[in-house]
Amino acid sequence: MYGKHFGLASAPFRITPDTRRFYPGAQRGAVLDALAYAVERGEGIVKLCGEVGSGKTMLCRMLADRLASAVDVVYLANPSLKREDVLHAIALELKLPLKLPTAGGRLEGVQALQIYLLQRHAEGRRVTVFVEEAQGMDLDALEEIRFLSNLETREDKLLQIVLFGQPELDEHLAVHEVRQLRDRITHSFTLPPLNLTDIRDYIPFRLRAAGYQGGDPFTPFAYRLLARASQGLIRRIHILADKALLAAYADGARQVNLRHMRRALADSEFAPRWFTLPRLAFAATAGIVLATAGALVGSLLSQGHATTLPSVAELIKIQPAAGTPTPDRANTETSDASAFEPDAASATPAAAASQFVQRVAAARDWLNADSGARFTIQIMTSDDARRAPLDRFLLDPTLQAHLDQVYIAPAQIDGAQRWSVLYGSYASYAEAQQALNDIPVALKARGPYLRSLTAVKKEATGQWLLAQQDP
Repeated sequence: MYGKHFGLASAPFRITPDTRRFYPGAQRGAVLDALAYAVERGEGIVKLCGEVGSGKTMLCRMLADRLASAVDVVYLANPSLKREDVLHAIALELKLPLKLPTAGGRLEGVQALQIYLLQRHAEGRRVTVFVEEAQGMDLDALEEIRFLSNLETREDKLLQIVLFGQPELDEHLAVHEVRQLRDRITHSFTLPPLNLTDIRDYIPFRLRAAGYQGGDPFTPFAYRLLARASQGLIRRIHILADKALLAAYADGARQVNLRHMRRALADSEFAPRWFTLPRLAFAATAGIVLATAGALVGSLLSQGHATTLPSVAELIKIQPAAGTPTPDRANTETSDASAFEPDAASATPAAAASQFVQRVAAARDWLNADSGARFTIQIMTSDDARRAPLDRFLLDPTLQAHLDQVYIAPAQIDGAQRWSVLYGSYASYAEAQQALNDIPVALKARGPYLRSLTAVKKEATGQWLLAQQDP
């Protein structure tokens, strides 16, 4: 829509990765070179971690293009693969017929794969498996990948593995059961977010690649707000830049200014808390309840077990703003199905606030207790600044029967406050895996995966439980 206005030949900020517009700055080019070097050496397993929207898929595709002349790339893009599916998925990509899933079929499949890999090795080519969204794979599937990476000649690995995942992948690999896989990771890379200087270079780079020939497309203040709101994540940068250019076009402006960027933020799903505060003054919500609750809850584990936090009963006694349903009343209403109908929507903010406070308090007691538990199940992660998905989760009628096993614990990822939604507490990996297999249907769609309780406690230590509310 704004293309002709800015002299563009194509859309500059599509969120689908386009290798023709790869940005080598912000260490992207250096990481790509390092990945290519690690794969070409063919030793061990290579790992790349980065936050959601940081550009991992672009690097994955760039790496495949870089290696195309000497490497056959196999993509495993489905994180829900089970152990028995991994070999089959690789064989399908390589067009190898297998007799699975019988035990005899698996042995024949491994043999067929080894013969194929030896043939490719004799031809001077390598086979590399790219595992995307690796943080979502269960431990057994990761262990199968480790097993297949053992296929080798006397001098060379026959199958190279590259794991692409979110920061949770490191926690996933920290558990004792996959220590053999962890020990085989010879090269590990992290994809950092873009800083303000990078963004000031990246925006013109993308626009000029799309045909832009003007001056600096954004004002300095617009760049600053973009950097702060996007947290340097490329996907967010694209979404916000696209909306800001549209706002500038609507004003007939040739440069995106602070006002246009604010409009883009107002139309986004990840507007930061500091941006949404002015709008809270115009809405009757349970914000006062949540802010007061956050002040009372205090820090989780930040001062060790000696810290005594207020009880759930004390939190529920907090008086809300005038006209806002009390948490007690909200609890009563949510026991009736009518509470989830549109005519009861006024009770929703307070009901979600009450459920949130209760599950945070339950997590505090759970993490402080010496129960012998070692594993839990990660259901979802919610930004502290935009908690609407978490509130909807807590009020989902199909989940009410399972909320007593739900815990909400604080976490900090790349400096941003998050809430980890966890389910259940298990003493062994086998018990946790069985629980994951039997998890309620309502939770399966969210892509749950196992986590070490040690990692959860490490995330929670020292974090303040700042309960915040969407406008």
